[in-house]
Amino acid sequence: MVSLRGLPLEAACPRIIVPLFARSLDALRPLALAAAADPAAEVVELRLDPLPEADFAAALALVRGLTEKPLLVTIRTKAEGGELALTPDVYAAHCRALLAQGGVDVLDIEWLACGEHRTALRDAARAAGAVALYSEHHFDGTPATDAMAQTLTGMADAGADIAKLAVMPHCAADAARLLEATARAAAARPDTPLITMSMGPLGAVSRFCGGAFGSCATFGVTSGTTASAPGQPPADVLRKKLLNRADLG
Repeated sequence: MVSLRGLPLEAACPRIIVPLFARSLDALRPLALAAAADPAAEVVELRLDPLPEADFAAALALVRGLTEKPLLVTIRTKAEGGELALTPDVYAAHCRALLAQGGVDVLDIEWLACGEHRTALRDAARAAGAVALYSEHHFDGTPATDAMAQTLTGMADAGADIAKLAVMPHCAADAARLLEATARAAAARPDTPLITMSMGPLGAVSRFCGGAFGSCATFGVTSGTTASAPGQPPADVLRKKLLNRADLG
């Protein structure tokens, strides 16, 4: 079982991840303080791509100094719906520098965009004591159900400690297919935690009931923080309404 600072990741008790999405260090500080103080925020995600690249190290040091909660560090490239257009080489160099700095509990590694660096970054994360999360995002639609299940099992087979998939639905059936793909992958690779979501209003159901289909975490915002993707609900609402949590029996 994957555990983050003693917090186990399992679909029976999905965890709430709160993203910090800021365009300056001054703006980042209050977001980090808000997430640190909110009991609904179980894991904090530092989104670095909205910031100048020169501020990456300072941002990591700032957030790590303000919270002891598990920290997921993400550089989301434009190819995956983020803010920065980075070559695979530059992306990998930033990731390695952050791992060397320390304080990273989970490193988001873009499954497709990082190119040939994928395995090396996974190994570097583990060597630094971090968990390697492989991620793939589709902001333009929802792939075929078989393709989504194969993406998740492919990540697991390639050595992901966590496999993440986010898609955009165009109808309610798309959200249902994401959940079906999650259930298939969870059954096929039960030892690899999955994080999946269907984005936007049509996909909101996946953020609340994903645990029943095999997703071990979801993303929400806390007071004063900004959503990093469409459809992220308030973390306190997630905490109250998440289905299949252990504390609900």
